[in-house]
Amino acid sequence: MRWIIWFLAVAFYYYEFLLRVFPSVMVQELMEAFSISALMIGNLSAFYFYAYAPMQLPVGILTDRYGARNLLTFASLGCGLATIMFAFTHNIWVAQIARFIIGAGSAFGFVGMIYISSHWFSRKKLALLIGVGNSLGMLGAVSGQGPLRELIDVFQWRDTLFYFGVAGLVLGALIYFLVKNDPPKTKKQKKETHENLKDIIKGFIIVCKNPQTWVIALAAFFFYTVTTSFAALWSVPYIRTVYQVDDATAGYAGSMVFLGWIVGGPIIGYFSDKLKRRKPFLLVSTIAAAIMFISILFFTKSLAWAFVELFVLGLFLSAQLLTYSLAIESNPATVKGTAVALTNFIVFFEGSLMQPFVGYLLDLNWSGEMKDGIPLYDKGDFQLALSSFIVMLLVAFIFALFIKRPKPNRIHQEIPETTTPEN
Repeated sequence: MRWIIWFLAVAFYYYEFLLRVFPSVMVQELMEAFSISALMIGNLSAFYFYAYAPMQLPVGILTDRYGARNLLTFASLGCGLATIMFAFTHNIWVAQIARFIIGAGSAFGFVGMIYISSHWFSRKKLALLIGVGNSLGMLGAVSGQGPLRELIDVFQWRDTLFYFGVAGLVLGALIYFLVKNDPPKTKKQKKETHENLKDIIKGFIIVCKNPQTWVIALAAFFFYTVTTSFAALWSVPYIRTVYQVDDATAGYAGSMVFLGWIVGGPIIGYFSDKLKRRKPFLLVSTIAAAIMFISILFFTKSLAWAFVELFVLGLFLSAQLLTYSLAIESNPATVKGTAVALTNFIVFFEGSLMQPFVGYLLDLNWSGEMKDGIPLYDKGDFQLALSSFIVMLLVAFIFALFIKRPKPNRIHQEIPETTTPEN
């Protein structure tokens, strides 16, 4: 029974990841349906992060207080209903509200999976379960690009999203009837959460007063822009335009970044733990990612080679996971959860800024050419707009230079292995 419970928690994490990236493979349809430009597409997608980012701060406390079963049920039902709302609306404001609700519900995905893993399995299996769960969740991002586009080509985008909305409702019902919390632990945690509220506030102040918290968080902020804003939204329109391929092919190409994450995260984490070093891996990866992105943007001519380079780009981008380890190791053990929550909040706040900013840059250089009421952007428009990610990676490198190495005896002390709190 515990494996069924764990699988349902992972299933929601997979589901919310798919919902996060779905706008990337229907940019043209959304532009036509809502009569909007690239800037508005970026803003529409970013409404997910307007809710998701601030929810990173209270989500752990809420899960401890009310349990994963209740919150994952409401989160899945909320995401499902909001997806159905998105599928039927012809009003851009309603669509934005729907994305906002999806973002709020999605915030419980990873934390809920950790809660279930920690309550139903021994600590010896916890790191493995979190790592496997994270990889399975990120497969949702892969499914939400190429494979989702294949379904859209068959059923049209509104019907496809409606079906996915219904799937969220079914998943919510399954979670409600099958998932159980550990009653003794849950009651104890509710009491401790209430009693330790002052300690939580004190811990938050401790984390905020630590300069290294902000250096690490800002390095993570700028490093993650390529994943959140390029891979999750603008990669598909860019590849479609440059290589003159259909959305499904472009979607499969864009998903290579997430596959790179899935492979690269455990590898980089393993060697970082083995050598007890974080900063060198972070510095090398930011520069390597910048070089790879420059190659993709200006030098790659073959679509097949673009697939390879996007995968390698994902490998290097996965080093961003190390910033969570650094945040934990650079703060007292009593506030490690707060350090992760604050870092995660800052990281995902980036998505609310960069997705519409890239759209703004596309509109800024747009020639004004339209086709069937949809703005047409050429290769030069994308190169100008996406060059901003190169700047972001270089800024991440600069911040990473100022990260101080935690005391050697603190590495491995806080976490069993490098994982991501929520990606």
